[in-house]
Amino acid sequence: MAVTAPPTDTQTPTATTDATMPDDAREYAIAALKRKRKFAQDFAAYFAVNGLLWAIWAIGDRSMNGSIPWPAWVSMVWGFFLALDGWRAYSRWPTSPNAPITEAEIKREIERSRGG
Repeated sequence: MAVTAPPTDTQTPTATTDATMPDDAREYAIAALKRKRKFAQDFAAYFAVNGLLWAIWAIGDRSMNGSIPWPAWVSMVWGFFLALDGWRAYSRWPTSPNAPITEAEIKREIERSRGG
């Protein structure tokens, strides 16, 4: 993937329309698929490890000392970061600076700048 310098005062930003655009789009799609696969693996690990932790807590000493059970802390913190990974993998996370600029994005930005 080629890295270009940011536009200077004499250059105007343009959409990628040269022959490398399909390669960039392909790399972006591959990265998105890798994020989805990694999320699926992390999701399975989350449930396996948390299931084990909750089982240890249930079989062992269930004392809570007036607070929440100790496995809940692991579940909440890890679950928060897992949710962020899921959001990034399956929704419109703020796009990568290396993602190709599409014609639809350009039109949407023009409409937004016109106040429409």
